[in-house]
Amino acid sequence: MSLLPDIPRLYTALAEWLAVALIVYQFQNSRKKHYGLNLLLMGVGQVALQLWVGTWGLQYWVLGMILNVAWMYATLFVTLNLPLLTCCYNLCKGFIFAEFLAAISWQLYCYFFIDIAKITTFELPFMLICYVSLSAIYLKIGSGQRHQLTQQRTTKRETTLAAISAVIIFAVSNLGFVLSNTVFTLGVVQAIFTFRTLVNLCGLLILYIEENSRYNSHLRHELRAINNVVQFQHAQYKAYEESSALIHQKFHDLKHQLTIIEAESQATKRKAYVTELKKDLMAYQAAVKTGNPVVDTILTEKNRYCLQKKISLSCLVNGKVVNFMATMDLCSLLGNALDNAIESVLTNGDVDKRLIKLQIDQKANFIVFNLTNYCETPLTFEDGLPMTTKSDEKYHGYGLKSIRYIAQKYNGTAVVNLEDNWFTVKVLLPLPAS
Repeated sequence: MSLLPDIPRLYTALAEWLAVALIVYQFQNSRKKHYGLNLLLMGVGQVALQLWVGTWGLQYWVLGMILNVAWMYATLFVTLNLPLLTCCYNLCKGFIFAEFLAAISWQLYCYFFIDIAKITTFELPFMLICYVSLSAIYLKIGSGQRHQLTQQRTTKRETTLAAISAVIIFAVSNLGFVLSNTVFTLGVVQAIFTFRTLVNLCGLLILYIEENSRYNSHLRHELRAINNVVQFQHAQYKAYEESSALIHQKFHDLKHQLTIIEAESQATKRKAYVTELKKDLMAYQAAVKTGNPVVDTILTEKNRYCLQKKISLSCLVNGKVVNFMATMDLCSLLGNALDNAIESVLTNGDVDKRLIKLQIDQKANFIVFNLTNYCETPLTFEDGLPMTTKSDEKYHGYGLKSIRYIAQKYNGTAVVNLEDNWFTVKVLLPLPAS
């Protein structure tokens, strides 16, 4: 095997198109309408473009590569609804993978078959087998939740670093061909081909390591945010507990004052005082008894707040069924769900639409937590949860994530949906073993 022929343009084009197709496959929730037809047509265009630039002179080789990369980006543009930075980041990964895919497949074919037969009967099937096998491995390693979290919202810095890395990897991988006719040659043709394949592989590993680091950083940030939410809800519960004790004391004092007021000699004045005090008492007598002191405290305070804001909070709660839950988890689950519901219904201008319904009960061997509120705000869902509607989203949106985290902690599930203007948070927890 003294010589290795250049990779046919057809296989380079197929590798580039396949790399883009893998990206489209990974972003299942971001595909445009008729993405399959567009992807197929762009694939035909990719092959035609590669065959065309293959007829150009060597001095236009770089220009030809730029055009093919631009075509790969155009394919992403017509098939996916993704931000510009996200498309560019994934294009860099896809381009390096395409280079590696074409290089190693062609090198394997030449190693096994080029010396024993000059015919190309098995060439296309072998290349396709290599492409499919390596693509399956690539998907196995790079798909899943980690891929979605790290690549859906890339920053300018991350995209720039990926682009610089892709350019450097491509330049270094082809350095052997540039220096082949100089005194700085890297060796025989086989060594140059091997060098290119290994550099492309190292480039993919570098991008994978960097992506994995970003994913771990994202998890640490999210865990800190969820812990902060849980701590806040627990602190709020303790404040409610202290406030509730003071209010009960005040409530008893007011009852004694009623006796004195009723002794007022002027009937009209006395009646006005009594009526006013009774209204105050009704506002503060919002105690909820469920059989669980934590649930009682939280619901009492939330109910009092709802009365002040003219929110109808309907509760059908058996607090005893959640006695097994840790105080902080129960505070976070109930507090976050109610806070989100209250915040949502307050945006309804019509007070008759400020409706919240809470149900906690046992059904069979499961605890069912169901909170529903009327919602007129259109929501966009991502990863099963609504995206925050606040401008400073960096510091919001973790309430529902903490609810899902707590559900998973107790081997349960949390489902969120919006249907017919009713927003529902449903948590299903299995009863713990006695």
